[in-house]
Amino acid sequence: MVYLTNTKNNKVYLLSDTHLIAKDLHDDGAAFQRMRDTSAGKDLDYQGLALIAFVRKVLKEKPAAVIITGDLTFNGERLSAEKLAWIFAPLKEAGIAFLVIPGNHDIYDGWARKFYAEKSYYDEQISPVQWKKIFASSYQNAISIDGLSYSINFNKNYRFIFVDSNIYGEHESTTHPITNGRLSKEQLKWIEKEFNQAKINHQHILFFMHHNLYDHNNVVKGGFTLDNAAELRKLCQKYQVAAVFSGHIHAQNIVRGNSECSTPEVASSGFSMSDQGYGIIDLQANSLEYQHHSFDMSPYLTDKEKSLLPKQDFHEYLHDIFNRTNQKQMSWLKQKIKDPKEYKEIIDFIDKLNWNFFIGKSNYSSEEKKEIKSSAAYQLVEKKLPGMRSYLNSLLDVNQDSQHLKIRVIHQ
Repeated sequence: MVYLTNTKNNKVYLLSDTHLIAKDLHDDGAAFQRMRDTSAGKDLDYQGLALIAFVRKVLKEKPAAVIITGDLTFNGERLSAEKLAWIFAPLKEAGIAFLVIPGNHDIYDGWARKFYAEKSYYDEQISPVQWKKIFASSYQNAISIDGLSYSINFNKNYRFIFVDSNIYGEHESTTHPITNGRLSKEQLKWIEKEFNQAKINHQHILFFMHHNLYDHNNVVKGGFTLDNAAELRKLCQKYQVAAVFSGHIHAQNIVRGNSECSTPEVASSGFSMSDQGYGIIDLQANSLEYQHHSFDMSPYLTDKEKSLLPKQDFHEYLHDIFNRTNQKQMSWLKQKIKDPKEYKEIIDFIDKLNWNFFIGKSNYSSEEKKEIKSSAAYQLVEKKLPGMRSYLNSLLDVNQDSQHLKIRVIHQ
């Protein structure tokens, strides 16, 4: 049996939602700036440089593999996918596997555009065939392929299964990408076949897809959780899948299973926004450990490259983008709250709760939750914005550590 690694190098670096747009697709003009201002908190200006720096970190630390769980491109531009593949190309020569699966923005996205001066123009979309060519190294490691889904034998103890959970047509699209995801009956049959083979081989299963296995927020879940997640959860429970890793929701959150399915899921935050998060998975024969990290690109850049970054600290820059996006989405708030002091108190409060949820730090103690709910800002929201209360409470419902996961795995 062929394994990806036969060594004791059992570490895997995990990213999601890099949303790269190639520099050649815009001139930083008015059309691009308008689009950037509505990009839901993503950094579109420095992702290429950040990913180059990340690759340098990977080459220095030499994990066995790097995985991206979808939305590699901003809106499915072929040139962006080719650029990202070029950035990660040095991994192959270093013997580090590069394993990717598409997200809902990657294949036949009708929003694929290039931006020059005042206008945006059609840009070539990515077909499934092109995806396989661009990211050929991922599929070269496969022991089984089903469309854009595939599986690999990581080592004698672990099988990785990568599943395309996205919905798209057979031809280029003229409309927005479909947010929700679903697995077909044929896909579920292939998945069960893979699960069963892993069981025969006495391998633990790690499952990777773009959409979520569980609801990671009680209010914001439509289009994020897989449409037929219940069917997949049944299979995960039946075959005792060790862990699921996903993205899509852009929030760092861990669900440790439930009475229906004991398989834990890590939803990774978007690398293109918030704290520029990534994860490290450490796989041992009888245990799996995941740790979330925030990437600092500075040590991996030349002085000339550093001069290209914003003058402020880069993580402060990301935080500012995040807050500006939230405030634009809540522009209606100024019509509701006329008092400037009350408005600032409420918006700062909501920004803080949102930020903590997206970076996976909403695991407040019972004392902290009591303090938040008794705060003047929360009381103002409850009094003047009762419709917001359920959303804020959903951010306070988190009751687990979303930075770290360690589980024992038992041979089947």
